[in-house]
Amino acid sequence: MSASPGYSEEKGIFRTAQVLARTLLNAITVPAWVKDAEGRYVAANPAYQKVYEAHMGRSRVEFLGRTDFDLFPVDDAEQAQEHEREVMMTRGAACSELAIRNPQGEVRRFEVHRIVLLDESGGVEGTVGFAHDVTERLAAAARLRESEGKLSMLVQHLPGMAYRSRNDAEWTMEFVSEGCRDLTGFTPGDFVGNSVRAWNSIIVPEDLERVWVEVQDQLRRGSSYNLEYRIRRADGSLRWVLARGVGTESESGVPAALEGFIIDITETRHYLDELVFRATHDTLTGLANRALLIDHLRYSIAYGQRYERMVATLVLNIDHFKYVNESLGHDAGDELLREMATRLRTALREHDTVARLGADSFAMVLIDQENLGAASQAMTRILNAVREPVVLQAENIFVTCSVGCAFYPNDGGDPETLLRRADAAMRRARELGANCFHFYSADIDRKTEERLHLEASLRQAVGRSELFLQYQPQMSLRDGAPVGMEALVRWKHPELGVVSPARFIPTAEETDLIVSLGDWILEEACRQMKSLLDEGFSLGHVAVNLSARQFRDRGLVARVGEILERTGLEPGRLELEITESVVMHDADAVIGKMKELKALGVLLSIDDFGTGYSSLSYLRRFPIDRIKIDQSFTCEVESAADAAAIARAVIDLGKALGLRVIAEGVESEGQLRFMRRNGCHEIQGYIYARPLDPESLRSLLAAGAQRLDDEDMPEAI
Repeated sequence: MSASPGYSEEKGIFRTAQVLARTLLNAITVPAWVKDAEGRYVAANPAYQKVYEAHMGRSRVEFLGRTDFDLFPVDDAEQAQEHEREVMMTRGAACSELAIRNPQGEVRRFEVHRIVLLDESGGVEGTVGFAHDVTERLAAAARLRESEGKLSMLVQHLPGMAYRSRNDAEWTMEFVSEGCRDLTGFTPGDFVGNSVRAWNSIIVPEDLERVWVEVQDQLRRGSSYNLEYRIRRADGSLRWVLARGVGTESESGVPAALEGFIIDITETRHYLDELVFRATHDTLTGLANRALLIDHLRYSIAYGQRYERMVATLVLNIDHFKYVNESLGHDAGDELLREMATRLRTALREHDTVARLGADSFAMVLIDQENLGAASQAMTRILNAVREPVVLQAENIFVTCSVGCAFYPNDGGDPETLLRRADAAMRRARELGANCFHFYSADIDRKTEERLHLEASLRQAVGRSELFLQYQPQMSLRDGAPVGMEALVRWKHPELGVVSPARFIPTAEETDLIVSLGDWILEEACRQMKSLLDEGFSLGHVAVNLSARQFRDRGLVARVGEILERTGLEPGRLELEITESVVMHDADAVIGKMKELKALGVLLSIDDFGTGYSSLSYLRRFPIDRIKIDQSFTCEVESAADAAAIARAVIDLGKALGLRVIAEGVESEGQLRFMRRNGCHEIQGYIYARPLDPESLRSLLAAGAQRLDDEDMPEAI
């Protein structure tokens, strides 16, 4: 019996479908196969055969008609059989995982998909399977999980706090790491699940608006943010933090979340603040330094220009501050400076600037000055504040100051000019006396320029042989014979002519020139004295003045010894004169240096005796040979009873202490008679001889100095 035409047509279509299925199966690049209902392979594509052969170590395997029990280990075959039965029973699909170990011991993992295969009548004919090698994917997933675990552990132990906040209506905080506890004193649970307002509540209110304005601005720009701000911890303490974060975008480009971390930078911030403070402030007083002063002055000038207001720039110098350092020590000097800084701040307004320029110099900037009167009142307050006694080492110390003032816009339009002119005004105030202030004027500028020119010329004077010495003989009142001479420096300026010592010595004292100038005078005097002695002239000694700075210089004793050695002068032929004011500052230290000088064999004398405040207890301890009556007393012994009394007292004191006494500045017969009657040992002055250059001195000595009459000469001196 032949088949009906319809049946033959359906069978042909089914066979065509099978051919098509086989063709598609072979074209698939992943392993694929077909099994019948008994689990026998009906078809397997080349990819499946290749994978099988590679992993099972077998080649040219025939799959058709065989089952997994023929091809795989029993456990794997049973597992596959179970999955296939499940698919056929449910008439659906299933996915499972298969692990295959190759001969080399390597395990490959496959993801297997099985689908039921139905015949044309809907009956179960078998299964179709596909396999994907997921070994690398699973390994990557495992590595990812491991990394995430490590990252999670790392995040939890970071020295700070990691966070994530999602972009909902409240920016809810989804994650906060355990570092939150150390950072804030709160727990992660205090923030997680809550609005970001919970975090905002611990940000210092003054910083909060700035923080969120910048965060939102950076989110709009699509960039990360780095913010420094302050938070208040659970215990109430304030800490500086650095917050770094970035917005993660959604598919629409809108930030979906904020992620980042926050660390405590309090110590770093304090360290940086300290560096900034040290760069802009004086570490001793806490006042602004010169750099910060210039900035404030520049701002004040801009303010004055905009609002048409005057700005006063003041420079203050503490009078005779060096004596505090020398007599009480540097610690006391530092304490005095700190006290002065406090007083200056108190004397001025809160918005005025007070700065320390140098050792004993301060500067102030006063804005909004209506007129000179306002600045005068401010400087008067300053003078009054400074002159109040300061307790140092249980003693009341009284100090004064000199203040100079320059105004913007009248006296200058930039910080450097104003400071320079205020300093010039201060110097003028100092010349006028202690506890004064002075306003800048063009005349001061001219004098300052002259002083600077004089200083510059003086620095070159020695090298240009412009300095020379004159000598004023000193005479014995017993026999009228010359007993010595005082060396006096002179300066012949190529443009100014002979410059008075009263003009250039103070300039040298204010700079470092006095030490080198003093050394030149000392060596030149020793050299010329040695020359006179070698020529046979009879002279006892040459006297050389030591300035205050020269005497305080640590290298003085060594240099005197070197000069004596170089010139060959006997030490006993050199007398060093030290003023009374110098020896009474830090007398114990002075005595020590005097003893060092005496150890060289030189003579020592106190100059200008009677003008200071010598203590008799110290005077008897000084290893000196002679005292000199100051000419301010000598010139008035005939007309002023007090001057005569002081001169007599000095002479009597010298005799009592076994010291020679010399009177300087003797110019009249009456003065000469007074000194003779009262037993003064020696004199120097115009009545005997003016200061002479070396050649004139030689002539005087060669001719033989005329002896003064013995009239009124004491019987014994």
